[in-house]
Amino acid sequence: MSLFRTLLGSAAALALSTTVYAGELKLAHFASTKYHLHNEMFLPLSEKIADATGGATTIRVYPGGELGKGPAKQYDRVIDGVADIVYALPGYTASQFKQTLLVEVPGIVKPGVNKTEAIWNNISMIDGEFKRTKLLGLWTAADAMLLMHDKKIEKLSDLSGLKIRVPSKNTGRLVEAWGATAVSMPITQVYQSMETGVVDGTLVDASVLKSFKLGEVTKYVTTGMNATNSMFMLVMNRDSWDELDAEAQTNLTELTGAVMSEGGRVTMTNAADQALAAWTEAGGEVVSLSEEAAAEFNAASDALAEAVIKELDDEGIDASAWAAALRN
Repeated sequence: MSLFRTLLGSAAALALSTTVYAGELKLAHFASTKYHLHNEMFLPLSEKIADATGGATTIRVYPGGELGKGPAKQYDRVIDGVADIVYALPGYTASQFKQTLLVEVPGIVKPGVNKTEAIWNNISMIDGEFKRTKLLGLWTAADAMLLMHDKKIEKLSDLSGLKIRVPSKNTGRLVEAWGATAVSMPITQVYQSMETGVVDGTLVDASVLKSFKLGEVTKYVTTGMNATNSMFMLVMNRDSWDELDAEAQTNLTELTGAVMSEGGRVTMTNAADQALAAWTEAGGEVVSLSEEAAAEFNAASDALAEAVIKELDDEGIDASAWAAALRN
């Protein structure tokens, strides 16, 4: 039994109404039915709601972009009411989540700290960025690594001139601080882009070696530097949330939030560890940077955190306070 299933089972029972038609809510995501969160988070959530209500309320999960293709458009689909609940990445709509996404920048949260826990300990500080939806879950994946098609990265200069796919603006700035060219695209386009040479590699957690089959087009994985952490969210249409009665809102709040987010973090971290181990066993090569090489990478990125904080402060976003809270 997964940690998320255990946490989910111990949470409060739910009683939900719906904005779609009586008894059913739509949960949309862009991954396949083999995706770890599909099986460890989304389906268990659906099962528990059905069990708690005797089948009166259910969640129907729509995987693989069934309600519309493109991971970057998931947030729009919940805003527009195409889905009641969506799984999405804040980084794909970065302009909506500038303060939230500060967590992605190396140096904001100390290495080894549970970033998901740090976020939820201070979650009220970013309420303003989720006014258009009801935030159900927000978590980080495992530390990102460089997944390279056929270029072996052993030192910073090896990245010079290479094209690296990134999922967000902050990750792009990090890659550029390392001397590479950042190419923004959703994860669903990375396989073909690496295979055809549109990009030389991607900066992402290792779970995608399996979940999006990137292990098939990756020859080298480089790790050991201070890198980024992609962020993920489960958000609900605001009208769908507002139509729930007070008891249902209380139950849904207890079921999701920090509890569900920690389950998501653990599920994704385990998936990354397992995918990397399987890929290595199948012949993939992991490059662990030497201390000297890692120091080169880290020196190049050290100034980025303070630069981003200042830029956001200048925009009127209190990034300094958010960063200080995350660092405590």
